[in-house]
Amino acid sequence: MLIIILNFTPKLLIKLADTIHKRLRFSISFKMTAVYTFIFSSTLFILSISLIIGFRAFLINEAQSDLTKYSTVAISYAKSDKGLQSFNYSAFANIEYVTLSVFDENENLVYSSKNDKKDISFHKDTKASPVITDLNQQLIFVTTKYKLNNKIFFLQTSKTLNKENEYLAIFAAIIFIVNLFSLIITLGFGSRASKKMLLPIKNMTKATRAISINALEKRLDVSTSHDELKQLAETFNEMLNRIQNSYEMQNQFVSDASHELRTPIAVIQGYANMLYRWGKDDKAVLDESITAIKSESYNMQQLVEKLLFLARSDKKTQKVYKEDFCINELINEIIKETKLIDVNHEISSDINEALSIYADKNLLKQALRIFIDNSIKYTPIGGTIKLNSYIKKSNLTIEIIDTGIGIAKDDLPHIFTRFYRCDKSRAKESGGTGLGLSISKWIIGKHNGSILVESKLEMGTKITIGLPMKNK
Repeated sequence: MLIIILNFTPKLLIKLADTIHKRLRFSISFKMTAVYTFIFSSTLFILSISLIIGFRAFLINEAQSDLTKYSTVAISYAKSDKGLQSFNYSAFANIEYVTLSVFDENENLVYSSKNDKKDISFHKDTKASPVITDLNQQLIFVTTKYKLNNKIFFLQTSKTLNKENEYLAIFAAIIFIVNLFSLIITLGFGSRASKKMLLPIKNMTKATRAISINALEKRLDVSTSHDELKQLAETFNEMLNRIQNSYEMQNQFVSDASHELRTPIAVIQGYANMLYRWGKDDKAVLDESITAIKSESYNMQQLVEKLLFLARSDKKTQKVYKEDFCINELINEIIKETKLIDVNHEISSDINEALSIYADKNLLKQALRIFIDNSIKYTPIGGTIKLNSYIKKSNLTIEIIDTGIGIAKDDLPHIFTRFYRCDKSRAKESGGTGLGLSISKWIIGKHNGSILVESKLEMGTKITIGLPMKNK
């Protein structure tokens, strides 16, 4: 039986150590309980040692006081009896654990209250410790030097510390038992308290597991929390809000992109079916179909390019190549190209200062082209479009001013939202996708710039772009 127990014990200890190791790695509650218990037990240990040392010092001090009193009484008896021969040693023999001895000036034993005088020796005073070990016994002694009949004697009272050691052992046992019960109680209450403190985290974990792509509206309850966990829950809820908004924006983006692609695909498919059925022999229908298919293909190409641009910008993979160039030359180039493709509007510049700027020339041109194209689309024939550039407060200011139909006040905050169009019917006629202004905003933002839009219905729109001159 003993052999079985001895063989099983190491396995049990290994399993217990492995369990504790795993708990320390993965259980916050166990870690908290272990830390609190360690701190409490360390404090108890130090306090217990201090109490035991203090109690021992108290017992030794009391014993020394008793021995000093006995020495004083013995010297008084000796002086009153006028000699050591008539000294009554038997009065001290009845005192338990106490021995009274008299030594001459050569430290030889003269008299003693102990019957067995073989083991009695003179103990010299030492300041290191009042306790000595003699014959496997702890002794404490007090030596008093006195003169009697012109002779020098040493009166030495000693006491074995058997009784004091018994008191000390009892006191230490009581302290140990109290500490043991205190540790058990601390472990129990500490474990329950740590689990109670971590209960909100458990609830948060449960609530988090319930959140899925189909239940993004769920949030952590913070109404009953008033500590640091409330901040954690609020931060998590804010993160969920951002995730939900991003997910809804992504769904809206996919839905809008699908919708935008559906129309040109449907048009191309319709004309292809018409040609397949009976349009191959009709030149007018053939020409109309080819023109429509070509137009819708171009629209699809433009839409896909814009979608890819926005996808790259979202992934932060869209490259920006900055260089020094003259902004006035770029403005002149845009005005010249616009006049070539649009003869129905007056396109000019009131001010175009010769300035050098550090930016991505192609991207900046793309952004300005988008603003100009929008002005062309929504400005009646014969209207004017102005493109100006000048310095204002150490920044480059670019203005696009038109005399178009304007933008409603309610629509202004949303014009840079992807796929947003103020008047869907008119935008569809002009071939708009609602992505151009989003691209322009991203380009200006990558240059640390700003965009201000001012517009009134039937009066026109003014777009002011601010760009820092030194943007290296």
